[in-house]
Amino acid sequence: MIYAIFGVTLMGVMGVSILWPVFPQIKEIFGIGDVEVAMLITAFTLPGIFLAPVMGMLADRLGRKKVLVPSLFLFAIAGTSCAFADYETMLLLRFLQGVGGSALTALSATIIGDVYEGIERARVLGYNASILAIGVASYPAIGGILAHFDWRYPFLTFAVAIPIGIAVMLMPYPDIRSELPFSAYLTGMRFAINKKILFEFITGGAVFVILYGAFFLHLTFLLVEKFSADRAVVGIVISSVSVFSALFSSKLAFFTKKFGSSGTMMFGFAFYALSMLIIPLVPVLPLMFFATFIFGAGHGIVLPALQNLIISTAPEEQRAAIMTAFGSTIRVGQTIGPPLFAAIPTTMSFFMGAIIALFFFIAYSLIRNSKEF
Repeated sequence: MIYAIFGVTLMGVMGVSILWPVFPQIKEIFGIGDVEVAMLITAFTLPGIFLAPVMGMLADRLGRKKVLVPSLFLFAIAGTSCAFADYETMLLLRFLQGVGGSALTALSATIIGDVYEGIERARVLGYNASILAIGVASYPAIGGILAHFDWRYPFLTFAVAIPIGIAVMLMPYPDIRSELPFSAYLTGMRFAINKKILFEFITGGAVFVILYGAFFLHLTFLLVEKFSADRAVVGIVISSVSVFSALFSSKLAFFTKKFGSSGTMMFGFAFYALSMLIIPLVPVLPLMFFATFIFGAGHGIVLPALQNLIISTAPEEQRAAIMTAFGSTIRVGQTIGPPLFAAIPTTMSFFMGAIIALFFFIAYSLIRNSKEF
């Protein structure tokens, strides 16, 4: 069963990352500009901001499988159909694919929360985050190899979601759903989203503001401006973060057992802050991998630890809705991070990212010592 869930997670991060190498070809083939290419990304990601919580509520009310399986089929059919479409049709298909993909990673984590408890849950969530990071690191390379033969081939890989959907349909999992009347469900939701979960939502959004704004955006600028790195080198350095992240995600159970959930979050944000302080000071390009190792360690710890905290706090009846709402806050962070940091000088951006990370380090230190939170 767990391999089917890992497959869902891999589909959840496939929608954009496998297409990065194809976008320049699409621009040339269809005779469109950068804005039109960017719309193919936005059309896919936009449904995740608004529809993911709705999908989560449906998963709570109808059952996880009854939402997850059709989502995978829609993701596969709409995504594969893009290979045979003109630009305008492709834009619509990407939106439909985004609807199908809007809640995949959140629902895979939800099912892990349903099936596992305690340290075992932390262990499986850590492995799930490792799988996610491996997908993020490998998909651009896979997409580039396939696009070398034909620009349509990366789109055809979305068809893999169909056998994964069938595997989910057949897996021996007691499909959990809320039996509460809808009014009682909504009342329970209001009480479930307490100050602890709200703070974890804010933390998730802040993490991806740092990741997409201060880190990915300005690290790219720094590599080109300071070291005259070409696109291949930039890609290798950026991908190394996911590789190191996968390594540390797989050790989440160790950190959680030894330091507790809040202590684990402290370690993660300490790694974030340290890496952001080091990056502007790196004198030679090879040493940048030391900085990405530290950043990857932080990200590999924080993301699954946050999922574990939210799953442990959320009531089973509202768990899917809360996890998908958390996914929406992450997408908001991804969306506002780049424009928020774009106007800030590169060195200052890294220092600001370090300050944000230190704030959350202190916050989780206080939470760890508090009995009320």
